[in-house]
Amino acid sequence: MTVDRHTGDLAAFEHHLEVYGSRFDRWPQEARRRFEPLLDGEPRAGELLAEARDLERLLDRAPLPDAVRMQALSDRIVALAAGETNDRSSAPVIDLASRRRPRPMAQTFRWKVASALAASLLVGIYIGTSTPVVSAVEAIAGAVGLPAHGDTPDVVLFYDGAAADEEDLL
Repeated sequence: MTVDRHTGDLAAFEHHLEVYGSRFDRWPQEARRRFEPLLDGEPRAGELLAEARDLERLLDRAPLPDAVRMQALSDRIVALAAGETNDRSSAPVIDLASRRRPRPMAQTFRWKVASALAASLLVGIYIGTSTPVVSAVEAIAGAVGLPAHGDTPDVVLFYDGAAADEEDLL
């Protein structure tokens, strides 16, 4: 995939807006010369510049942080950092090893799953050997010319959906 020069210039312009802001007197001289033609010929560049100016106006209206509150916060952080010791014996500890041990409930759950799988196996064997299924397989084997009983190779039934009706299958 190729990116044209125009798209690259627009991305670079957006990056310069994020770094230097919307006031061009803060930008390097080379960047100003590079992006002046882009502003004249590209509406998206103008939109990006307008958005950056709106953001700067909004930030200019925001109240400045109170110097006294900032100093108090700074003092509290320094006091906490100075009072911190390397002794972690009083810190709360979560014993992860105890969480890894199987619980009695988990053992019961395993047996339930194993029982359900064993039951489904038995049901599958029963249905596979029941008379309707066996007779259907024998009928299909007879239709394709294989003996219904005896030592015959395994028969694989395959239907690709191309046949229009039953007569085409026979």
